[in-house]
Amino acid sequence: MTGRHKLALVALAAAIVICAGQAASQQLKQPDALKPPSGIGACSPQKSCADLAPAMIQSAEGPSPLAENLRHLTDEIGGRVSGSPAADKAVGWGVEAFRHAGVDDVHTEKFTIPVGWSEGNTRADVLSPVTFSLHAVSVGWSPALPEGGVTTDVVDVADGDAAAFAKVGAAAKDAIVLVHTKVLVTWDDLMNEYRVDSDVLNRAKESGATAVFWMGSRNKMLLYRHNSSISGELEPMPQAIVAREEAQRLARFLANNVKVRVHFELPNKITGPVQSENVVAEIRGREKPDEFVLLGAHLDSWELGTGALDNGCNAAMVIDAARVIHASGNVPRRSIRFVLFTGEEQGMLGSWAYARAHRPELNRMDAAIIYDSGNGRVTGYTLSGRKDVEAEARRILSPLKSLGANDFTYDIEDGTDSFDFMLEGVPTLVGSQDPANYMENYHSASDTYDKVDMPELKKHVAIAAITAFAVADDPERLGPRQSRQEIEAMFKAMGFDKEMQDEGFGSLWNNGSRGRQP
Repeated sequence: MTGRHKLALVALAAAIVICAGQAASQQLKQPDALKPPSGIGACSPQKSCADLAPAMIQSAEGPSPLAENLRHLTDEIGGRVSGSPAADKAVGWGVEAFRHAGVDDVHTEKFTIPVGWSEGNTRADVLSPVTFSLHAVSVGWSPALPEGGVTTDVVDVADGDAAAFAKVGAAAKDAIVLVHTKVLVTWDDLMNEYRVDSDVLNRAKESGATAVFWMGSRNKMLLYRHNSSISGELEPMPQAIVAREEAQRLARFLANNVKVRVHFELPNKITGPVQSENVVAEIRGREKPDEFVLLGAHLDSWELGTGALDNGCNAAMVIDAARVIHASGNVPRRSIRFVLFTGEEQGMLGSWAYARAHRPELNRMDAAIIYDSGNGRVTGYTLSGRKDVEAEARRILSPLKSLGANDFTYDIEDGTDSFDFMLEGVPTLVGSQDPANYMENYHSASDTYDKVDMPELKKHVAIAAITAFAVADDPERLGPRQSRQEIEAMFKAMGFDKEMQDEGFGSLWNNGSRGRQP
Protein backbone atom coordinates (compact mmCIF):
# COMPACT_ATOMS: atom_id res chain seq x y z
CA MET A 1 0.00 0.00 0.00
CA THR A 2 4.16 4.34 -2.44
CA GLY A 3 5.65 7.71 -1.92
CA ARG A 4 7.78 9.11 -4.69
CA HIS A 5 10.38 11.48 -3.25
CA LYS A 6 13.38 11.39 -0.93
CA LEU A 7 13.10 13.60 2.13
CA ALA A 8 16.01 15.82 3.09
CA LEU A 9 17.66 14.81 6.33
CA VAL A 10 17.97 18.46 7.26
CA ALA A 11 14.21 18.94 7.06
CA LEU A 12 13.61 15.92 9.24
CA ALA A 13 16.19 17.02 11.81
CA ALA A 14 14.48 20.37 12.14
CA ALA A 15 11.17 18.68 12.89
CA ILE A 16 12.42 16.27 15.51
CA VAL A 17 11.86 17.59 18.98
CA ILE A 18 10.58 14.49 20.66
CA CYS A 19 13.85 13.32 22.09
CA ALA A 20 15.14 16.68 23.29
CA GLY A 21 15.89 16.72 26.97
CA GLN A 22 15.52 12.93 27.38
CA ALA A 23 18.09 10.91 29.25
CA ALA A 24 21.08 9.75 27.27
CA SER A 25 20.86 6.27 25.80
CA GLN A 26 23.08 3.37 26.64
CA GLN A 27 25.27 1.78 24.02
CA LEU A 28 24.61 -1.67 22.62
CA LYS A 29 27.58 -3.96 22.26
CA GLN A 30 27.97 -4.78 18.60
CA PRO A 31 30.02 -7.34 16.73
CA ASP A 32 32.32 -5.66 14.22
CA ALA A 33 30.16 -6.85 11.32
CA LEU A 34 27.13 -5.09 12.79
CA LYS A 35 28.62 -1.68 13.54
CA PRO A 36 26.67 1.31 12.16
CA PRO A 37 27.61 2.25 8.59
CA SER A 38 30.34 4.83 8.33
CA GLY A 39 29.13 8.40 8.81
CA ILE A 40 25.88 7.64 10.63
CA GLY A 41 27.00 9.08 13.95
CA ALA A 42 24.80 7.32 16.51
CA CYS A 43 23.62 9.06 19.66
CA SER A 44 25.92 8.89 22.65
CA PRO A 45 25.96 10.36 26.16
CA GLN A 46 27.58 13.44 24.58
CA LYS A 47 24.95 13.88 21.88
CA SER A 48 21.32 14.92 21.90
CA CYS A 49 18.85 12.21 20.95
CA ALA A 50 17.41 14.69 18.48
CA ASP A 51 20.19 13.39 16.22
CA LEU A 52 18.74 9.88 16.25
CA ALA A 53 16.03 10.09 13.57
CA PRO A 54 18.26 11.55 10.82
CA ALA A 55 20.77 8.79 11.53
CA MET A 56 17.99 6.21 11.24
CA ILE A 57 16.88 7.70 7.93
CA GLN A 58 20.42 7.53 6.60
CA SER A 59 20.83 3.95 7.78
CA ALA A 60 17.47 2.87 6.31
CA GLU A 61 17.98 4.55 2.94
CA GLY A 62 21.63 3.57 2.56
CA PRO A 63 23.17 0.19 1.76
CA SER A 64 21.33 -2.57 3.59
CA PRO A 65 20.40 -6.26 3.34
CA LEU A 66 16.73 -5.36 2.77
CA ALA A 67 16.48 -6.09 -0.96
CA GLU A 68 18.44 -9.33 -0.76
CA ASN A 69 16.44 -10.50 2.25
CA LEU A 70 13.21 -9.92 0.36
CA ARG A 71 14.51 -11.51 -2.81
CA HIS A 72 15.53 -14.62 -0.89
CA LEU A 73 12.12 -14.83 0.80
CA THR A 74 10.09 -14.38 -2.37
CA ASP A 75 12.17 -15.83 -5.21
CA GLU A 76 13.84 -18.70 -3.35
CA ILE A 77 11.24 -19.65 -0.73
CA GLY A 78 8.21 -18.39 -2.63
CA GLY A 79 4.57 -18.48 -1.56
CA ARG A 80 4.19 -19.44 2.10
CA VAL A 81 0.84 -21.03 2.90
CA SER A 82 0.43 -21.48 6.64
CA GLY A 83 1.45 -24.97 7.75
CA SER A 84 3.33 -25.73 4.53
CA PRO A 85 7.03 -26.64 4.12
CA ALA A 86 7.59 -23.24 2.49
CA ALA A 87 6.15 -21.51 5.56
CA ASP A 88 8.56 -23.50 7.73
CA LYS A 89 11.48 -22.37 5.53
CA ALA A 90 10.29 -18.78 5.88
CA VAL A 91 10.44 -19.10 9.67
CA GLY A 92 14.07 -20.17 9.35
CA TRP A 93 14.69 -17.21 7.05
CA GLY A 94 13.24 -14.84 9.65
CA VAL A 95 15.35 -16.26 12.47
CA GLU A 96 18.57 -15.89 10.48
CA ALA A 97 17.74 -12.40 9.25
CA PHE A 98 16.97 -11.15 12.77
CA ARG A 99 20.22 -12.65 14.05
CA HIS A 100 22.14 -10.79 11.36
CA ALA A 101 20.30 -7.61 12.43
CA GLY A 102 22.05 -7.93 15.80
CA VAL A 103 19.09 -7.86 18.18
CA ASP A 104 19.34 -9.20 21.75
CA ASP A 105 17.18 -12.31 21.46
CA VAL A 106 15.68 -14.31 18.59
CA HIS A 107 13.37 -17.28 19.04
CA THR A 108 10.22 -18.89 17.70
CA GLU A 109 6.91 -19.52 19.43
CA LYS A 110 4.79 -22.47 18.32
CA PHE A 111 1.03 -22.65 17.97
CA THR A 112 -1.44 -24.94 16.21
CA ILE A 113 -3.44 -24.28 13.06
CA PRO A 114 -6.70 -26.30 13.22
CA VAL A 115 -6.58 -27.62 9.65
CA GLY A 116 -3.76 -28.15 7.17
CA TRP A 117 -4.68 -27.37 3.55
CA SER A 118 -3.23 -27.36 0.05
CA GLU A 119 -4.77 -27.23 -3.41
CA GLY A 120 -4.99 -30.35 -5.52
CA ASN A 121 -5.38 -30.43 -9.29
CA THR A 122 -8.41 -28.16 -9.65
CA ARG A 123 -10.13 -28.65 -13.00
CA ALA A 124 -13.29 -27.09 -14.45
CA ASP A 125 -14.47 -27.98 -17.97
CA VAL A 126 -17.49 -26.55 -19.75
CA LEU A 127 -19.34 -29.38 -21.50
CA SER A 128 -22.15 -27.37 -23.11
CA PRO A 129 -23.22 -25.30 -24.96
CA VAL A 130 -19.60 -25.42 -26.20
CA THR A 131 -16.57 -27.18 -24.78
CA PHE A 132 -13.63 -25.38 -23.20
CA SER A 133 -11.62 -25.48 -19.98
CA LEU A 134 -12.00 -22.75 -17.41
CA HIS A 135 -9.05 -21.08 -15.73
CA ALA A 136 -9.94 -21.63 -12.09
CA VAL A 137 -8.32 -22.09 -8.68
CA SER A 138 -9.69 -23.26 -5.37
CA VAL A 139 -10.62 -20.80 -2.69
CA GLY A 140 -8.23 -21.22 0.23
CA TRP A 141 -9.30 -23.73 2.87
CA SER A 142 -12.17 -24.91 0.64
CA PRO A 143 -13.25 -28.48 1.30
CA ALA A 144 -12.69 -30.99 -1.49
CA LEU A 145 -15.34 -32.42 -3.78
CA PRO A 146 -15.76 -36.19 -3.82
CA GLU A 147 -13.20 -38.09 -5.90
CA GLY A 148 -13.98 -37.74 -9.59
CA GLY A 149 -15.72 -34.39 -9.11
CA VAL A 150 -19.24 -33.46 -10.18
CA THR A 151 -21.04 -32.88 -13.44
CA THR A 152 -23.84 -30.39 -13.07
CA ASP A 153 -25.44 -27.14 -14.26
CA VAL A 154 -24.29 -23.61 -13.53
CA VAL A 155 -26.89 -21.19 -12.19
CA ASP A 156 -26.30 -17.42 -12.15
CA VAL A 157 -27.16 -15.77 -8.81
CA ALA A 158 -25.87 -12.28 -9.72
CA ASP A 159 -24.19 -10.77 -6.65
CA GLY A 160 -25.58 -13.51 -4.42
CA ASP A 161 -28.10 -11.45 -2.47
CA ALA A 162 -31.29 -12.93 -1.04
CA ALA A 163 -33.44 -11.73 -3.96
CA ALA A 164 -31.16 -13.43 -6.51
CA PHE A 165 -31.32 -16.76 -4.71
CA ALA A 166 -35.07 -16.43 -4.37
CA LYS A 167 -35.33 -15.80 -8.12
CA VAL A 168 -33.47 -18.99 -9.12
CA GLY A 169 -35.27 -20.99 -6.45
CA ALA A 170 -35.00 -24.76 -6.74
CA ALA A 171 -32.67 -24.51 -9.76
CA ALA A 172 -29.78 -23.89 -7.37
CA LYS A 173 -30.14 -27.32 -5.75
CA ASP A 174 -27.22 -29.60 -6.73
CA ALA A 175 -25.97 -26.92 -9.14
CA ILE A 176 -22.89 -24.70 -9.08
CA VAL A 177 -23.92 -21.12 -8.38
CA LEU A 178 -22.04 -18.34 -10.21
CA VAL A 179 -21.57 -15.20 -8.10
CA HIS A 180 -20.68 -11.89 -9.77
CA THR A 181 -18.11 -9.47 -8.33
CA LYS A 182 -16.91 -5.92 -8.91
CA VAL A 183 -13.39 -5.25 -10.15
CA LEU A 184 -11.17 -4.69 -7.13
CA VAL A 185 -9.93 -1.06 -7.09
CA THR A 186 -10.19 0.48 -3.61
CA TRP A 187 -9.76 -0.50 0.03
CA ASP A 188 -13.55 -0.38 0.39
CA ASP A 189 -13.89 -2.83 -2.51
CA LEU A 190 -11.53 -5.20 -0.75
CA MET A 191 -13.33 -5.00 2.58
CA ASN A 192 -16.67 -5.53 0.87
CA GLU A 193 -15.33 -8.58 -0.94
CA TYR A 194 -14.76 -10.25 2.41
CA ARG A 195 -17.83 -8.78 4.03
CA VAL A 196 -20.33 -10.30 1.61
CA ASP A 197 -18.70 -13.72 1.27
CA SER A 198 -20.14 -15.29 4.41
CA ASP A 199 -23.71 -14.19 3.64
CA VAL A 200 -23.48 -15.49 0.08
CA LEU A 201 -22.08 -18.81 1.26
CA ASN A 202 -24.86 -19.21 3.81
CA ARG A 203 -27.46 -18.67 1.09
CA ALA A 204 -25.68 -21.05 -1.27
CA LYS A 205 -25.57 -23.76 1.35
CA GLU A 206 -29.20 -23.26 2.29
CA SER A 207 -30.18 -23.48 -1.38
CA GLY A 208 -28.63 -26.96 -1.67
CA ALA A 209 -25.97 -25.84 -4.16
CA THR A 210 -23.03 -28.20 -4.72
CA ALA A 211 -20.37 -25.51 -5.05
CA VAL A 212 -19.74 -21.83 -5.74
CA PHE A 213 -17.95 -20.25 -8.69
CA TRP A 214 -16.78 -16.74 -7.80
CA MET A 215 -16.28 -14.47 -10.79
CA GLY A 216 -12.71 -13.18 -10.49
CA SER A 217 -12.50 -9.58 -9.34
CA ARG A 218 -9.38 -8.89 -11.47
CA ASN A 219 -9.18 -8.32 -15.20
CA LYS A 220 -6.90 -10.01 -17.75
CA MET A 221 -7.53 -13.57 -16.56
CA LEU A 222 -5.60 -12.98 -13.34
CA LEU A 223 -6.21 -15.63 -10.71
CA TYR A 224 -5.83 -15.18 -6.99
CA ARG A 225 -6.73 -16.88 -3.75
CA HIS A 226 -8.13 -16.03 -0.35
CA ASN A 227 -10.63 -17.34 2.14
CA SER A 228 -13.26 -15.97 4.52
CA SER A 229 -12.82 -18.29 7.50
CA ILE A 230 -11.89 -16.50 10.73
CA SER A 231 -10.45 -19.24 12.94
CA GLY A 232 -8.53 -21.51 10.59
CA GLU A 233 -11.51 -23.77 9.96
CA LEU A 234 -12.52 -25.15 6.58
CA GLU A 235 -14.82 -23.07 4.43
CA PRO A 236 -18.49 -24.14 4.59
CA MET A 237 -18.63 -25.54 1.04
CA PRO A 238 -16.49 -26.16 -2.08
CA GLN A 239 -15.59 -22.98 -3.97
CA ALA A 240 -13.41 -21.85 -6.84
CA ILE A 241 -12.43 -18.51 -8.35
CA VAL A 242 -12.94 -18.44 -12.13
CA ALA A 243 -11.04 -16.03 -14.39
CA ARG A 244 -13.23 -12.96 -14.81
CA GLU A 245 -13.50 -13.00 -18.58
CA GLU A 246 -14.51 -16.67 -18.63
CA ALA A 247 -17.02 -16.24 -15.81
CA GLN A 248 -18.55 -13.38 -17.76
CA ARG A 249 -18.81 -15.65 -20.79
CA LEU A 250 -20.77 -18.15 -18.69
CA ALA A 251 -22.98 -15.33 -17.44
CA ARG A 252 -23.77 -14.23 -21.00
CA PHE A 253 -24.86 -17.76 -21.94
CA LEU A 254 -27.15 -17.91 -18.94
CA ALA A 255 -28.53 -14.41 -19.54
CA ASN A 256 -29.63 -15.64 -22.97
CA ASN A 257 -31.33 -18.72 -21.47
CA VAL A 258 -28.60 -21.03 -22.75
CA LYS A 259 -27.99 -23.93 -20.36
CA VAL A 260 -24.40 -24.26 -19.11
CA ARG A 261 -23.16 -27.65 -17.92
CA VAL A 262 -19.72 -28.26 -16.42
CA HIS A 263 -17.54 -30.96 -14.95
CA PHE A 264 -15.75 -29.71 -11.84
CA GLU A 265 -12.98 -31.45 -9.89
CA LEU A 266 -11.67 -30.04 -6.62
CA PRO A 267 -9.35 -32.61 -4.99
CA ASN A 268 -7.96 -30.40 -2.23
CA LYS A 269 -5.62 -31.99 0.28
CA ILE A 270 -6.79 -31.55 3.85
CA THR A 271 -5.10 -32.75 7.02
CA GLY A 272 -5.65 -32.51 10.74
CA PRO A 273 -4.07 -29.83 12.93
CA VAL A 274 -0.61 -28.60 11.91
CA GLN A 275 2.02 -26.75 13.88
CA SER A 276 3.18 -23.29 12.92
CA GLU A 277 5.52 -20.72 14.44
CA ASN A 278 5.84 -17.00 15.01
CA VAL A 279 9.34 -15.49 14.81
CA VAL A 280 10.12 -13.17 17.72
CA ALA A 281 13.13 -10.89 18.24
CA GLU A 282 13.73 -8.32 20.95
CA ILE A 283 15.82 -5.29 21.86
CA ARG A 284 15.65 -5.09 25.65
CA GLY A 285 14.81 -1.71 27.15
CA ARG A 286 17.29 0.13 29.36
CA GLU A 287 14.94 1.36 32.12
CA LYS A 288 11.71 -0.62 31.83
CA PRO A 289 12.66 -3.84 30.05
CA ASP A 290 9.46 -5.60 31.16
CA GLU A 291 7.35 -3.01 29.35
CA PHE A 292 7.35 -3.36 25.57
CA VAL A 293 6.24 -2.12 22.19
CA LEU A 294 5.59 -4.62 19.40
CA LEU A 295 6.44 -3.99 15.74
CA GLY A 296 5.06 -6.74 13.53
CA ALA A 297 3.96 -8.02 10.14
CA HIS A 298 2.78 -11.38 8.88
CA LEU A 299 5.16 -13.81 7.24
CA ASP A 300 2.73 -16.25 5.61
CA SER A 301 1.23 -15.69 2.17
CA TRP A 302 -0.76 -17.38 -0.55
CA GLU A 303 1.25 -19.28 -3.11
CA LEU A 304 -0.01 -18.45 -6.62
CA GLY A 305 2.57 -15.65 -6.55
CA THR A 306 5.45 -15.28 -4.13
CA GLY A 307 3.85 -13.03 -1.52
CA ALA A 308 5.96 -9.93 -2.12
CA LEU A 309 3.38 -7.17 -1.48
CA ASP A 310 1.32 -9.29 0.90
CA ASN A 311 3.25 -9.38 3.02
CA GLY A 312 6.89 -10.20 2.31
CA CYS A 313 7.93 -6.57 1.88
CA ASN A 314 6.69 -5.72 5.35
CA ALA A 315 8.21 -8.82 6.95
CA ALA A 316 11.57 -7.78 5.49
CA MET A 317 10.90 -4.18 6.54
CA VAL A 318 10.33 -5.17 10.20
CA ILE A 319 13.66 -7.01 10.22
CA ASP A 320 15.45 -4.03 8.70
CA ALA A 321 13.83 -1.66 11.19
CA ALA A 322 15.35 -3.84 13.93
CA ARG A 323 18.72 -3.51 12.19
CA VAL A 324 18.39 0.28 11.98
CA ILE A 325 17.48 0.64 15.66
CA HIS A 326 20.31 -1.66 16.72
CA ALA A 327 22.82 0.09 14.46
CA SER A 328 21.92 3.46 15.99
CA GLY A 329 23.67 2.37 19.18
CA ASN A 330 20.67 3.50 21.26
CA VAL A 331 18.62 1.46 23.70
CA PRO A 332 15.05 2.70 24.27
CA ARG A 333 13.50 2.95 27.73
CA ARG A 334 11.14 0.05 27.03
CA SER A 335 11.81 -3.12 25.10
CA ILE A 336 10.87 -3.46 21.44
CA ARG A 337 9.65 -6.84 20.26
CA PHE A 338 9.73 -7.57 16.55
CA VAL A 339 7.30 -10.31 15.53
CA LEU A 340 6.65 -12.08 12.23
CA PHE A 341 3.28 -13.79 12.54
CA THR A 342 2.15 -16.83 10.56
CA GLY A 343 -1.44 -17.92 10.00
CA GLU A 344 -2.63 -14.38 9.29
CA GLU A 345 -4.44 -15.31 6.08
CA GLN A 346 -6.52 -17.92 7.90
CA GLY A 347 -7.89 -15.57 10.55
CA MET A 348 -4.91 -13.82 12.20
CA LEU A 349 -4.06 -17.09 13.91
CA GLY A 350 -0.46 -16.28 14.83
CA SER A 351 -1.23 -12.93 16.45
CA TRP A 352 -4.24 -14.46 18.20
CA ALA A 353 -1.97 -17.20 19.58
CA TYR A 354 0.62 -14.60 20.64
CA ALA A 355 -1.99 -12.49 22.44
CA ARG A 356 -3.29 -15.55 24.29
CA ALA A 357 0.17 -16.80 25.25
CA HIS A 358 1.27 -13.36 26.47
CA ARG A 359 -1.99 -12.30 28.10
CA PRO A 360 -0.44 -12.12 31.60
CA GLU A 361 1.95 -9.36 30.42
CA LEU A 362 -0.38 -7.34 28.19
CA ASN A 363 -0.83 -4.76 30.94
CA ARG A 364 2.83 -3.93 30.26
CA MET A 365 2.40 -3.77 26.47
CA ASP A 366 2.46 -0.15 25.34
CA ALA A 367 1.39 -0.59 21.72
CA ALA A 368 1.21 -2.92 18.73
CA ILE A 369 2.51 -1.38 15.48
CA ILE A 370 1.44 -3.44 12.47
CA TYR A 371 2.15 -3.20 8.73
CA ASP A 372 0.13 -5.24 6.23
CA SER A 373 -0.77 -3.11 3.21
CA GLY A 374 1.90 -3.60 0.61
CA ASN A 375 4.36 -1.00 -0.57
CA GLY A 376 2.26 2.15 -1.05
CA ARG A 377 3.23 5.45 0.55
CA VAL A 378 2.72 5.48 4.32
CA THR A 379 0.43 8.37 5.23
CA GLY A 380 0.24 7.69 8.97
CA TYR A 381 -1.58 5.27 11.23
CA THR A 382 -5.09 4.21 12.09
CA LEU A 383 -5.69 3.96 15.83
CA SER A 384 -8.40 1.25 15.67
CA GLY A 385 -11.03 3.36 17.39
CA ARG A 386 -8.75 4.72 20.16
CA LYS A 387 -9.58 8.42 20.02
CA ASP A 388 -8.18 8.73 23.52
CA VAL A 389 -4.61 8.14 22.34
CA GLU A 390 -4.58 10.51 19.36
CA ALA A 391 -3.10 13.52 21.16
CA GLU A 392 -0.33 11.41 22.69
CA ALA A 393 0.34 9.70 19.35
CA ARG A 394 0.69 13.06 17.60
CA ARG A 395 3.09 14.30 20.26
CA ILE A 396 5.23 11.17 20.43
CA LEU A 397 5.33 10.74 16.66
CA SER A 398 5.88 14.38 15.71
CA PRO A 399 9.07 13.38 13.80
CA LEU A 400 6.86 11.65 11.24
CA LYS A 401 5.37 14.95 10.12
CA SER A 402 8.32 15.67 7.86
CA LEU A 403 8.01 12.18 6.42
CA GLY A 404 4.37 12.83 5.47
CA ALA A 405 3.27 10.06 7.83
CA ASN A 406 1.38 12.03 10.45
CA ASP A 407 -2.25 11.39 9.44
CA PHE A 408 -4.10 9.61 12.26
CA THR A 409 -7.51 8.03 11.71
CA TYR A 410 -9.80 5.93 13.92
CA ASP A 411 -10.77 3.16 11.51
CA ILE A 412 -10.98 -0.22 13.24
CA GLU A 413 -8.85 -2.78 11.45
CA ASP A 414 -10.32 -6.27 11.77
CA GLY A 415 -8.43 -8.04 9.00
CA THR A 416 -4.84 -7.88 10.15
CA ASP A 417 -2.64 -8.75 13.10
CA SER A 418 -3.60 -5.71 15.16
CA PHE A 419 -7.04 -7.22 15.71
CA ASP A 420 -6.47 -9.42 18.75
CA PHE A 421 -4.34 -6.79 20.47
CA MET A 422 -7.19 -4.32 20.00
CA LEU A 423 -9.58 -6.91 21.46
CA GLU A 424 -7.25 -7.17 24.44
CA GLY A 425 -7.41 -3.40 24.99
CA VAL A 426 -3.85 -2.64 23.85
CA PRO A 427 -3.36 0.57 21.77
CA THR A 428 -2.63 -0.27 18.14
CA LEU A 429 -1.01 1.67 15.32
CA VAL A 430 -1.75 0.16 11.91
CA GLY A 431 0.15 1.60 8.96
CA SER A 432 -2.15 3.56 6.65
CA GLN A 433 -0.92 3.32 3.09
CA ASP A 434 -1.87 4.40 -0.40
CA PRO A 435 -3.18 1.46 -2.46
CA ALA A 436 -0.52 1.92 -5.17
CA ASN A 437 -0.30 -1.45 -6.97
CA TYR A 438 -1.65 -3.48 -4.07
CA MET A 439 -5.19 -4.19 -5.30
CA GLU A 440 -4.26 -5.32 -8.79
CA ASN A 441 -1.81 -7.85 -7.37
CA TYR A 442 -3.62 -8.81 -4.16
CA HIS A 443 -3.20 -12.53 -3.34
CA SER A 444 -2.59 -13.18 -7.02
CA ALA A 445 -0.11 -14.85 -9.34
CA SER A 446 1.35 -11.40 -10.05
CA ASP A 447 2.34 -10.67 -6.44
CA THR A 448 6.08 -11.00 -7.06
CA TYR A 449 9.33 -9.30 -6.11
CA ASP A 450 9.40 -7.00 -9.14
CA LYS A 451 6.25 -5.22 -7.89
CA VAL A 452 8.08 -3.82 -4.84
CA ASP A 453 9.33 -0.21 -4.99
CA MET A 454 12.57 -0.66 -3.05
CA PRO A 455 13.36 3.06 -2.42
CA GLU A 456 9.86 3.46 -1.04
CA LEU A 457 10.23 0.37 1.13
CA LYS A 458 13.42 1.83 2.60
CA LYS A 459 11.44 4.92 3.62
CA HIS A 460 8.99 2.62 5.34
CA VAL A 461 11.88 1.07 7.25
CA ALA A 462 12.76 4.52 8.54
CA ILE A 463 9.15 5.34 9.46
CA ALA A 464 8.66 2.03 11.28
CA ALA A 465 12.00 2.25 13.10
CA ILE A 466 11.37 5.82 14.27
CA THR A 467 7.82 4.93 15.32
CA ALA A 468 8.84 1.90 17.35
CA PHE A 469 11.78 3.67 18.99
CA ALA A 470 9.83 6.85 19.75
CA VAL A 471 6.94 5.01 21.40
CA ALA A 472 9.28 2.73 23.35
CA ASP A 473 11.56 5.56 24.48
CA ASP A 474 8.99 8.18 25.49
CA PRO A 475 8.65 8.81 29.23
CA GLU A 476 4.85 8.50 28.90
CA ARG A 477 2.92 5.49 27.66
CA LEU A 478 0.94 5.88 24.46
CA GLY A 479 -2.24 4.98 26.31
CA PRO A 480 -3.71 2.66 28.93
CA ARG A 481 -4.92 -0.85 28.32
CA GLN A 482 -8.69 -0.71 28.01
CA SER A 483 -11.03 -2.79 30.14
CA ARG A 484 -13.52 -5.12 28.48
CA GLN A 485 -16.29 -2.62 29.24
CA GLU A 486 -14.30 0.19 27.60
CA ILE A 487 -13.65 -1.95 24.52
CA GLU A 488 -17.36 -2.74 24.18
CA ALA A 489 -18.29 0.92 24.60
CA MET A 490 -15.80 1.85 21.86
CA PHE A 491 -17.24 -0.81 19.53
CA LYS A 492 -20.75 0.50 20.09
CA ALA A 493 -19.71 4.12 19.53
CA MET A 494 -17.94 3.17 16.29
CA GLY A 495 -20.74 0.87 15.09
CA PHE A 496 -18.27 -2.00 15.13
CA ASP A 497 -20.37 -4.21 17.38
CA LYS A 498 -22.67 -5.04 14.46
CA GLU A 499 -19.72 -5.67 12.15
CA MET A 500 -18.26 -8.06 14.72
CA GLN A 501 -21.48 -10.05 14.68
CA ASP A 502 -21.83 -9.98 10.88
CA GLU A 503 -18.29 -11.27 10.36
CA GLY A 504 -18.57 -14.06 12.92
CA PHE A 505 -16.26 -12.58 15.55
CA GLY A 506 -19.12 -11.68 17.89
CA SER A 507 -19.54 -15.17 19.30
CA LEU A 508 -15.78 -15.54 19.82
CA TRP A 509 -15.74 -12.25 21.72
CA ASN A 510 -18.81 -13.14 23.77
CA ASN A 511 -17.51 -16.54 24.85
CA GLY A 512 -14.03 -15.21 25.66
CA SER A 513 -12.19 -17.10 22.91
CA ARG A 514 -10.83 -13.83 21.60
CA GLY A 515 -10.11 -10.66 23.56
CA ARG A 516 -10.25 -9.57 27.18
CA GLN A 517 -11.90 -12.18 29.31
CA PRO A 518 -15.51 -11.70 30.47
